[in-house]
Amino acid sequence: MINIQKVIAIILLTGQVIMSQNLKELVSQFREAEAPDKRLAIFNVNAELIDGKVILTGEVSDSKFKEKLLESIKFNLTIDIEDKIIVLPEEELGNKTYALVKLSVCNIRSKPEHSAELSTQSTMGTPLKVLKKQGSWYLVQTPDEYLGWVDSEGIYRFTKEELREWNSKEKIIFTDLYGLIYADKTQKETISDVVATNLMILEKEERNFYKIKLPNGNTGYVKKKQAKKFSKWLEDLTYNPESVIESAKKFMGFPYLWGGTSIKGIDCSGFMRTIFLINGLILPRDADQQSKVGVEVPLDDDLSQLKKGDLIFFGKKADELGPEKITHVGIYIGNKLLLHSSGYVKIDTFDVNNPEFNNELFSRIVKVKRIFGQPEVVENLKLTNNKFYQQ
Repeated sequence: MINIQKVIAIILLTGQVIMSQNLKELVSQFREAEAPDKRLAIFNVNAELIDGKVILTGEVSDSKFKEKLLESIKFNLTIDIEDKIIVLPEEELGNKTYALVKLSVCNIRSKPEHSAELSTQSTMGTPLKVLKKQGSWYLVQTPDEYLGWVDSEGIYRFTKEELREWNSKEKIIFTDLYGLIYADKTQKETISDVVATNLMILEKEERNFYKIKLPNGNTGYVKKKQAKKFSKWLEDLTYNPESVIESAKKFMGFPYLWGGTSIKGIDCSGFMRTIFLINGLILPRDADQQSKVGVEVPLDDDLSQLKKGDLIFFGKKADELGPEKITHVGIYIGNKLLLHSSGYVKIDTFDVNNPEFNNELFSRIVKVKRIFGQPEVVENLKLTNNKFYQQ
């Protein structure tokens, strides 16, 4: 004799298993569509089916992720939902969910510990979004939307209103590659070093110095010949390949550092990001991300279609064994020459008639992207159009 109750229980259980699988697949597909790059967005959401109800837990870095996910589940599954997803920044931060870098170069790591991998760096005066706190570390997002952990000693936290006030004040930008901030005009005592792109509030303009205020409120003096009023610097930007290449050549011989984006050590994509930033443009952080910017340039063995300022990307082209993989980037400076950071910042040649021809590197070219001469691309990359500098 058939046990009806047992059959019903099996049917219900089977239905729950199928729905649970559908739910997990839906969340996974949503994550892949809306937040595929973990370096740029947080989407750590778990979905469980408990007692006929969907329980959502976890955290996201943007409220739109949560809103769209809820809409998607409601559209695809007729079921009650209990929403426990946390939208960052976390409440424990209060209203100080923004920050400015207060060191000349601030290390940002993959985990909240000094022994963790160096993911990237930001320079003094760079605005950051603060998402959460763990011990003495903060999870932050940079203007290129890169995520990482910074020691509390590297930043000074602000409210949105305080950051807006900072952005509205007259500042100076340090334009030399390296220098010092002095306690007074005698130059006998320093209060910090400074590197290219460091931003400071202008307190007073004097004959040979700018009196400045740092993000932490300290004041000091910077030599005028090494810096420029930020407003004037923005006004003078030309957004052309010649200026970027000129900046790049000043880094010749500087050492390679994984995760580095400054003269204190710089990796291949960090080098591209820095020389563009010196010229008022904010590129994505990593080489594979940079390879998605701009217009693709046709490739031939003679590199005949390339122009100065084009970015050349290296790695492995997509084939039957796997997808495209970008592992390196450099800037084309004309005459079949590549300027890049590999061991140190140097120039390699792709001229087969030159005894220094780098065939190993040449054979790994995957694609070339052009930014200059593309008005819409350049406009999107301008620092002045970046939301972090407009808070």
